[in-house]
Amino acid sequence: LGQSMDRRKSLCFDDLGFNPHVWNSWDFNPLPMAKQQRLALALIAVTRMFPCSNDGLFSTPDEVQCLQRFTAAVEKEYLPVPFHNFAHALDCVHTVGRIMRLASTSSFLTELERASLLVAALAHDLGHPGLNNGFLSETGHEVALRYNDLSPLENMHCAKLYGITTNPMTDIFHKLNKEQYRQVRGWCIETILHTDMMLHNAMVKDLQMLYQMNTEAFDERGEAMPEDKLRLAEIEVFSHPESNRLAKNCILHCADVSNPCKAWTVTRAWAECCLEEFFAQGDREKELGIPVQFLNDREKLNRPNSQIGFVEFMIAPLYTATLRVFPGLKELGEHLSENLASWADVWADETSPSEEELRKVVARVDKVQGVLQGATKRAR
Repeated sequence: LGQSMDRRKSLCFDDLGFNPHVWNSWDFNPLPMAKQQRLALALIAVTRMFPCSNDGLFSTPDEVQCLQRFTAAVEKEYLPVPFHNFAHALDCVHTVGRIMRLASTSSFLTELERASLLVAALAHDLGHPGLNNGFLSETGHEVALRYNDLSPLENMHCAKLYGITTNPMTDIFHKLNKEQYRQVRGWCIETILHTDMMLHNAMVKDLQMLYQMNTEAFDERGEAMPEDKLRLAEIEVFSHPESNRLAKNCILHCADVSNPCKAWTVTRAWAECCLEEFFAQGDREKELGIPVQFLNDREKLNRPNSQIGFVEFMIAPLYTATLRVFPGLKELGEHLSENLASWADVWADETSPSEEELRKVVARVDKVQGVLQGATKRAR
């Protein structure tokens, strides 16, 4: 059965003109794809996680057709903004799927939990206007007013997800009993809410504490390879409700901000999209006469330097903490380290810095790379 499913999946990829080897790598890049290819790959991203399942959310042809209608409805809700669009949603659901496989989460997450994470990934930025929460609050936007300035975008994304499922034709949760529905709704809402960058530092601290409190359990395996089965001690750690909740929130958030951890060409393409969205917001801030947020001024920001700082202060701390508890994700850490050096090279080429300026940036890069290497050392 498994081999038969694998053949069918390969045929699906072939029919799309897509290389399945790219799918199973961090070279995956949905940016240049056409709408129909993205829709088809989003469907594959969700269904291929459970090829032999008879009791999951999407185990019958009718359920897969419902998922297909749901995915099409989700795609329509994404706006044509530079970064937070359906291509980002597809990238995120692909990354969540790979993270779950590489980290062997089937050892401690149920099939329903994993399916919920994939749905949350697909829907986590529904209706994003290409403007951040700070802008919405500063301008008194209706979304900020509706949610009292508390994670307004993330609350809106959740509401739009469940708005889609009120239609019986796109209700992917229709087969769940009352208790299952309550659980899935809770998982989807909590993980999407935790994509708010205001919760980023707290998540990093929670991951650091999880490792520190369970160092023996995490370090006893020694060398770890992607998709290795977890040891009993690790399963016990993640079976604790608080640790299990943190793991789910971490998986979606890491996927959401994973662009700096991909192959360099993919990373650079996404960075340009992200900065263009920031600059578009900055243009509006100037028009409105309100303070221009950091990173948003296209006339002042040095692009590669902004990426060095973003990795140094935001992404590297998150992935350092994550790699200590999920060492199977070491390739993401390796890409992050390499890409940081590449951004430093781009910065040097574009700015022709003095020897002192170059020395300082190289020292920053070396420090981050050393920390990342330390986090992955036991995974070698």
